[in-house]
Amino acid sequence: MKRRLLPTLIFTLVLFSSMIQSCSVLDHRAPEPANTQAQLQQLTDSIFTLYSTKWDIRQGGIFMRVMNPSGSYLVSSNITPLVQDNTHFRVASISKTFTAAAIMRLKQEGKLALDDTITKYLPNTPAYNIPNKEKITIKLLLQHRAGVFDVTNQNIPDTVKQDYARKRYSDYITEPAPVGLNDPNHTFTYDELFGVISQNRLANHLPNAQFYYSNSGYQLLAKIVEGLTNMSFNEYITKTFIEPLKLTNTYGVVLGTDQRIRAPFIESFLHVFPPGSSRVVINSTVSNMSNAVADGHIVSTPADISRWMELLISGQAGLSAATVEEMKKMLPGDAGNERYGLGLTFDEGLGFGHDGFKPSYLSRLRYDPNTKTTVLVVATFIYVKDPEEKQPGPDFLELAYGLRDMGRQGAQIINR
Repeated sequence: MKRRLLPTLIFTLVLFSSMIQSCSVLDHRAPEPANTQAQLQQLTDSIFTLYSTKWDIRQGGIFMRVMNPSGSYLVSSNITPLVQDNTHFRVASISKTFTAAAIMRLKQEGKLALDDTITKYLPNTPAYNIPNKEKITIKLLLQHRAGVFDVTNQNIPDTVKQDYARKRYSDYITEPAPVGLNDPNHTFTYDELFGVISQNRLANHLPNAQFYYSNSGYQLLAKIVEGLTNMSFNEYITKTFIEPLKLTNTYGVVLGTDQRIRAPFIESFLHVFPPGSSRVVINSTVSNMSNAVADGHIVSTPADISRWMELLISGQAGLSAATVEEMKKMLPGDAGNERYGLGLTFDEGLGFGHDGFKPSYLSRLRYDPNTKTTVLVVATFIYVKDPEEKQPGPDFLELAYGLRDMGRQGAQIINR
């Protein structure tokens, strides 16, 4: 029962990992103490109390790290042991900022152009016979406008004549019968995943017709990086960004057997209500991330990932100021991603960055170049009343919006 519940939720939630744009949570704080640390702690406790009271959350919590030139503050609520700067967690789609940075670094070095089509860089093999490939550019992949079918997060259409039709391919491989092949330690590869797309001629729309968030599009970018550098994607970002920037507690997960997070780490919990059953709480910390290399495979810490975003947006991560400005040019997105650039999104009052969701870590990371403030807010629980609902329910969205507003309040507190 528990193994089946978790993957059915991933697609309905992950597309909304940055859907923290249009609603607000009420200010439930008591009168503020004078001390900045105490104010931030009070804010974090009040937000967690709001949700824990409403949903009876006893496992999982919330933490926030805020930083500006005057110092950094880290606070948490209902997380034991206390979150430290070196505590590991899955940053999920915040990983896409490393992928975008890798592409922009190669562009900066003259090894590619953003308006090049992917046919120039991908292998001329059946696995990479992506629909519309001759019209898909590198820039469109970065912007989620290429129309690439998201093989890890979309159900395979029922018109496909395969055993995995009507299922998500990764579920089909890892889950036990009758859902799948019961190979939970399977290591997914780009060739395998894009082979599914190519063989079955799967696409979401014509290139540049609309915005459609696609993890598979970012995996195509990683394949391009590999072809240009003769390195694995994870090796390239490690040697180009992680090691030079001394992000010593940050690493990428590649193997299907590498499912446990390095200590110290934060656990995450999924609260669901199966049909006809009472609440089930699933510890979702252990996970096969090999199907998410380049779009969600990074494990980091509050200090490391905050420093990464500050260095990236401020032009200190190996990308020039002009290159970063290009990444920051926003276009309209969709209901869940109102504005999206080249691997970055933007919020008024918070700045540039990215969101991440991997059951059950829900994260928002932003850096504001005007105030030089970095804000990271993370919930380590998700509450889903109906695990079969086709869209994220109001409870999930309420938590997402609450984290956004909490981050804004945290930035205001530290900059007073």
